[in-house]
Amino acid sequence: MRRIQIGNIFQLDLPRGWEDQTVYFFRGPEEDSREHNLMLIIDRHLQHEDISAFAHDKIRPIMDALQGVESIKDEEVTLDGGNQAYEYVYKWIPCEGYVAFQKYVFVFNNGMGFTFSIGFSKKSLKLLGSQVNDIIESLLPGTFQLPDEE
Repeated sequence: MRRIQIGNIFQLDLPRGWEDQTVYFFRGPEEDSREHNLMLIIDRHLQHEDISAFAHDKIRPIMDALQGVESIKDEEVTLDGGNQAYEYVYKWIPCEGYVAFQKYVFVFNNGMGFTFSIGFSKKSLKLLGSQVNDIIESLLPGTFQLPDEE
């Protein structure tokens, strides 16, 4: 049995064989009549050694599920802090009069994969894009600690 800390308030006992796969959710400002939420998913056991393969493994199901997606950016990048990453941005019009932009940044660090995801409007992408990049840079590297495994 392993006890894990959830936030600053809760603890949870996980029996052997169970693993914390927390999805982190950060609420951002409302801009251009949209709430902005940054999600972070951590893959502790990578199935890929290549950042591009890791990213496309995550992107493929989204592209298969959505009709009319236009890829805006689909490339490997180096973050300001030196981490290799993959950035994917797409435009999607789910209904008339509503245009959505979704940004994903995939990062490898310390043997783990980090997936950041946030949705924007065209205007809020310009207003909040650099803030999101700063958030990603501030988390990596070295601010995340692996839980002790039994």
